Amino acid sequence: MTIISRLADSCLTVATEEGTTLFDPGFFTFDTDFVDLDDLGEVQQVLITHEHADHVKPEFVRWLIDRGDDVEVFGNQAVADLLAPHDIEVAMRNPNGVTSEDVLHEMLPNGARPPNRSWTIDGVLTHPGDSHEPNVTAPILALPCLMPWGSMTGAVAFAKRLAPIQVIPIHDFYLSESGRQTARHMASGALKSAGIELIPLDWNDSYTV
Repeated sequence: MTIISRLADSCLTVATEEGTTLFDPGFFTFDTDFVDLDDLGEVQQVLITHEHADHVKPEFVRWLIDRGDDVEVFGNQAVADLLAPHDIEVAMRNPNGVTSEDVLHEMLPNGARPPNRSWTIDGVLTHPGDSHEPNVTAPILALPCLMPWGSMTGAVAFAKRLAPIQVIPIHDFYLSESGRQTARHMASGALKSAGIELIPLDWNDSYTV
């Protein structure tokens, strides 16, 4: 049994019999009151896609490490460089049962395209960070949708190219609750025609695979 939970924005957990993985511990989860972190269970590994603060807040990573036993953190070189001053060790290899694909972040308004690592928990879920470049997906794809670099149209095209069975919308924090509902409804209809089901997880929502 696998339980996938969305904390806030791009921060997800995937709990299997082997343990719990947390993706992208950013400030939207740590600094807002949308999520009661006291309800978060044990986390064994943290996978970080890139160094932007909405995907990795050093204080959140330190909190995860200090409250757990032998918590391992994984990311690319940019993530390692960001967390090194906080005495947080980042492994740049793939943990057991996980594969990765190094791609580029979608272009930002200033033209920057930072390195971005797409992570796949084999047979379960792919978290591509802020990139529509990955070429591989698990049956479930976390789908980055909006702001400040992309559009729902681009997200739908990305999902159709990879053709997962299901998608979970992420990276839509700047929308209101009604805005997220409207965007999910539009994406759901567009993806349904391609045989892809949208799972409309909002903050603190979970579902069992």
